[in-house]
Amino acid sequence: MKNLIILILFVCGCSSFVNAQSAINSDNVNPKHTYLTTRLHGGIVVPHHVNMMYFIENFSGGVELTYGRSLFSKDSWESYFNYPEIGLGFYYGTFGNRDIYGAGLALFPYINYNIYRNARLSVQNKVSMGLGYATKPFNIETNTYNTVFSSHLNAYIGLALLMDYRLNKQFSLALSASLTHLSNGAARKPNHGVNTFTGSIGAKYHFNEAATPILNKVEAPKSRHREIIVAGSIGRSQSTAYNESLYWNGSLSINHLWHLNEKRAIGLGYDQFYSETAPHSWEAYENSDEEISFSSRHYLFNGLFASYNVFLGKTTLFLNLGAYLHTNIKPPQPLYPRMGIRHYVTKNLIANFSVKASFFRSEFLEFGLGYRINYKREDKS
Repeated sequence: MKNLIILILFVCGCSSFVNAQSAINSDNVNPKHTYLTTRLHGGIVVPHHVNMMYFIENFSGGVELTYGRSLFSKDSWESYFNYPEIGLGFYYGTFGNRDIYGAGLALFPYINYNIYRNARLSVQNKVSMGLGYATKPFNIETNTYNTVFSSHLNAYIGLALLMDYRLNKQFSLALSASLTHLSNGAARKPNHGVNTFTGSIGAKYHFNEAATPILNKVEAPKSRHREIIVAGSIGRSQSTAYNESLYWNGSLSINHLWHLNEKRAIGLGYDQFYSETAPHSWEAYENSDEEISFSSRHYLFNGLFASYNVFLGKTTLFLNLGAYLHTNIKPPQPLYPRMGIRHYVTKNLIANFSVKASFFRSEFLEFGLGYRINYKREDKS
């Protein structure tokens, strides 16, 4: 959960971190460059829980394959972010003990923001998030030592610092330092998650043999666009490792957005939650009454939140920080973070994925649909 918060903050900060570069003549140059990159990883598992220290016996290793493209067009949304590389990747890695933790696989979209770039050398920071698969999750009978994840399906998160050096028209030397995280967001427990820190060496193949265009940074046009996002989502989660029941969770969110420019917006909104998990997970297990029963009023609570949004074409990354207005059971903290991704299926219909948390502890994952209400047209200046 901590890694997911870092990811969203990292992505939001990247939009202001990319730096301007001197321009060269790019006339008659294909603006679309595509790449196929292979990296071999080696490193360590970061034991962020004490019990993991006793079972890690080896280094972490893995292989990564990505296919990406950069669009060097001043008319694209990429121009506001200094022409990043975006694409799809596959990762296979080990976690220091195959007998207990097995191995992990992941399929993920990614975006590489440029820190520095010239015709040969490129330094980038990479952000990725996708679907992961753990080969040996926790099992109450056969694998009780694995407390890092308890389901095959997990969320995968990756952060990396990349350096590519163009050797010739078709190949670059590819180096990286990466931090990855795999967990299921409390859908099943135990769920401490597993973190790996690795270095890698590899090769990038350039389908477009032309030199990388170096274009001037394009400032995102200012906007007075206003809109309201209404989204409903549902999900299931397990309250504690001792309670194997899966509970339903849901939310209805109304968010008013003020667009600052083509890249960012801030917002204020209202959350109405329904969570069957909350009464069980908010109370300490050892202090709870196993015979206690909850009614629907215990499952309902609401809050107000502020939001920060970054627009990547049809995809929006958002980070919300909320404060509870009313609950019938005392929450762990008065504030709650919520972060996720929205993608526009049509002009106004939105697919939503988000995580509701209590600071650094995930409470539940949720999937849903939303609708955008535009009530003030965009006014660029």
